[in-house]
Amino acid sequence: MAERDSPSVLHSVSEMLSKQVTKDRLLKAMVDRVVLELDAERGTLYLVDAVSGELRSHVAHLPEIDEIRLPPGQGVAGHVAETGKAVIVPDASSDSHFFPGIDEATGFTTRNMAVVPVRDEGGAIRGVLQVLNKKQGDFDDDDKKLLGALADQVAQALELTSLRPIGDRSRGVLVDGPFNNIIGDSPLMSELYERTLAAASADVTVLIRGDSGTGKSLVARAIHDNSARRDGPLVHVDCTTLPTGLIESELFGHERGAFTGADRRVQGKFELAEGGTLFLDEIGDLPPALQGKLLRFLQEHAFERLGGRQTLEADVRVISATNADLEDKVSQGTFRRDLYYRLRVLEIVVPPLKKRGPGDVRRLAEHFLDLYARRHKRQARSFSPTAMQRLTSYSWPGNVRELEHCIESAVVLSTSGEIDESQLSLPASAAGASPAAGYPPGMPLKEVELDHIRRTLAACDDNRTEAARLLGIGRNTLTRKLKDS
Repeated sequence: MAERDSPSVLHSVSEMLSKQVTKDRLLKAMVDRVVLELDAERGTLYLVDAVSGELRSHVAHLPEIDEIRLPPGQGVAGHVAETGKAVIVPDASSDSHFFPGIDEATGFTTRNMAVVPVRDEGGAIRGVLQVLNKKQGDFDDDDKKLLGALADQVAQALELTSLRPIGDRSRGVLVDGPFNNIIGDSPLMSELYERTLAAASADVTVLIRGDSGTGKSLVARAIHDNSARRDGPLVHVDCTTLPTGLIESELFGHERGAFTGADRRVQGKFELAEGGTLFLDEIGDLPPALQGKLLRFLQEHAFERLGGRQTLEADVRVISATNADLEDKVSQGTFRRDLYYRLRVLEIVVPPLKKRGPGDVRRLAEHFLDLYARRHKRQARSFSPTAMQRLTSYSWPGNVRELEHCIESAVVLSTSGEIDESQLSLPASAAGASPAAGYPPGMPLKEVELDHIRRTLAACDDNRTEAARLLGIGRNTLTRKLKDS
């Protein structure tokens, strides 16, 4: 057999791994490469669900059905997942492990198969990779060896996604939600996924609502990365960090001589986002003087640079986000009503972590534990029961960002394979407390949040940088919340 060029699944998906693409697209790209390398008619990547033990696949090469779920041990793939042994099946119809139900559902006829386990670097089984019907002849031992090499690369690719192990479980991966690195399967998150996919499929303006630290920017990236504009740029503008006197120039650019120090023409964010998406974070802080110009752009896709007379156009989709009460700003006259309606053609609400339930907190905590244990080369792979109880009972005013920082800190402090409650960097006032402990029923959430911020500051000796880190918010956000109190 002629020597083959070294295949590369990792190369074919490397760009996707840094984006919020759907897991379906990511898996499809991997399977596409495998099918091409093996000269097969179809291929399937099954993932072992660490919770249920099922083999699950959103199958790229079985368009007749959306998903296959196999109970543990069923079919050739189930057999390989249980035994960990790669197999060649020259005649599927006569193999005792072959499950004909999938062919019956699809109308496809499986003649022969090559099936191998997908193992991580420690040897744990994370899934099964199979190819069906070699186009020329039958699969042989060389094909099995090649498929095994490809499976190793698939395993490496999975390590760079949120399809990773749960805690210290020896088998399977976390299988939930359609987007890479957006974790959670609570009903509120299911609704979020549905609306995000809808936003990605339509070129309309989107307003993302949610508290600080909930992951609004991840949702914006997921919309862009799965839209028709995904090959264009995603330009992020945080309206809270732009100096008032420079925000117009930042957004629309300026001509030479437009103001003191403007010694050359500079393109603004709208021009830089040509063909892609402009993400305006914290849109509620956009100065009133700029709101009319943004509205004009949304209506006409036209603008002028600061100091310029030429009308320019840009093909840009605008996604905005806010944690502010825009309706209140509209009623107070500080935010234009017509702009508000123009921004929220489609509205997506990102739920606060405390409303998502303990299941999502647990999944997120285990995800961050695995992520940062690998990054910081620590042995920690699980939480003690008391640590997990503390995590799931805490109210998380800083939301997912606060949880992430808390877990990273615990990982760095860890000296063994288990995270203990004492290593969780949560405010001392919350020790052993249940959500909202010490607060009377009906106390306004704004007052609860402010009280928690002040307690955290006290625990940090009024170090705002450290308090912001523990709360999972930016220092500017912390300062603004204190100022608005």
